[in-house]
Amino acid sequence: MSKYLLPCECGKRITVDLSQAGQQIACECGQLLEIPTLRGVRELEPVQQTTSSARQSAEWDSSRGMVFAGSLILFVIGAAVSYFAYAGFSRFGYAGLRDAPNITHEVERESFDKAIDDMSLDETYEAWRAIREHGLGPRGQNVYVNIRSFRAGQQRLLTIGIVLCVVGMLGAIGSTLGRRKPSA
Repeated sequence: MSKYLLPCECGKRITVDLSQAGQQIACECGQLLEIPTLRGVRELEPVQQTTSSARQSAEWDSSRGMVFAGSLILFVIGAAVSYFAYAGFSRFGYAGLRDAPNITHEVERESFDKAIDDMSLDETYEAWRAIREHGLGPRGQNVYVNIRSFRAGQQRLLTIGIVLCVVGMLGAIGSTLGRRKPSA
């Protein structure tokens, strides 16, 4: 709202606005001043206002805007990496940490022992004969080693995503709350 300066006989000027038109106001000297009508107030000297938009533009320059935008992009990328590392992307067959089984060497050994214990005598003999004739086959990695390696990779991705989120958030907060340029 526009403000205007109402002069007093003592030499001081009192700030008034359009909503006070037609009212009375007291000066610091004690004299009661009559505020003119709406048209009369508009004829008074306007108060020189420092525009807040010019002041804000001095405080929020393009470099701060770029830091803020870059920080937000970093945050979004970190959130996406974290989400896909944890939840996966089932549409493309990409499993995440949430869906990967947590199989240890002990669990795999117990599963193998249970499978052997559940075999009948004939099934056990046939398995023994097949191993004796053909051998154990080529040595390969155990399933639990592959799963453990997969889980470790997903945990690294999750950690990287969380770090990106934190850095992005701190950058965005820092750019908004950071040191302001002194206004001229």
